[in-house]
Amino acid sequence: MGLYEQAIGSARANGFIHNEALANELASRFYAARGFERIARVYLQDARYGYLRWGADGKVRQLDRLHPHLVAAEGQRPTATIGSPVQQLDVAAVVKASQAVSSEIVLSKLIERLMTIALENAGADRGLLILPAEDDHLIQAEAKAAGDQIEVVLAQRLITGTTCPESLVRYVIRTQENVILDDSSRPNLFSEDDYLRSQPAKSILCLPLIKQGRLTGLLYLENTLTSHAFAPDRIAILELLAAQAAISLENTRLYSDLQEREAKVRRLVESNIIGISISDFNGRIIEANEAFLHILGTRPRRHRFGSSALDRADAHRMARR
Repeated sequence: MGLYEQAIGSARANGFIHNEALANELASRFYAARGFERIARVYLQDARYGYLRWGADGKVRQLDRLHPHLVAAEGQRPTATIGSPVQQLDVAAVVKASQAVSSEIVLSKLIERLMTIALENAGADRGLLILPAEDDHLIQAEAKAAGDQIEVVLAQRLITGTTCPESLVRYVIRTQENVILDDSSRPNLFSEDDYLRSQPAKSILCLPLIKQGRLTGLLYLENTLTSHAFAPDRIAILELLAAQAAISLENTRLYSDLQEREAKVRRLVESNIIGISISDFNGRIIEANEAFLHILGTRPRRHRFGSSALDRADAHRMARR
């Protein structure tokens, strides 16, 4: 009995939800085998709740099928948790957040929108967005809540013990798993981290942003005043937001790369001594560089390669030549 309690307490203290759920289920079997049905029922309820928080929906359905009384008893607990079906969440909040993030294609605007929505929905007062940079990861943005306002600052910073719990962040980068500390002042896997020892935040949540199995970034959130600030329903919304954010971040990178390549091509064409032009299917010239205009004896104008179009009269005249 003592060892089961020790296992459950240790798993809870270190944030291992699945181990805590399994220990509760095994403890329930232990007591049921010895005729303590009421005690066994309590442990089994805690096991079901742990599996629900972990997102093991198949395991929850199995327990509900084998022990129908659990469903009624569990009705008093919050049901929207990590991995829970979207129907249990605030659908309007999920849709609004997802649409807001997916609509941005400029990286700076996407980051600002993402951080604002994350803090609003999480109940956090500080957040960091961490993105890959060459062979490492860098903090790209910091958001802080002050009253009803959320300020987002875009600036590249190193991951150090003064900016965030580095050991926790590195753990998420390495494992690509969520980390939730309901009360960071209690003993946990990262208790020795310099950041937590010097300026402990009450509640911490770190979510990996993953697209097609590849880590595209991390969302780090904290509440410096309140423990257990990240309720299960809020975490579920944030996980959905993180999934959309991973897609949007990848799209903005592709869009930025495309723009950069297009700008390089334009510079190369503009500086080329060879005349270059683009015509439509009717033979009308719609784009031309300065060398081409000079060859034809047309004065350079603001219409250059990469602009909307050449002046109609110049286009007709060059086409005739």
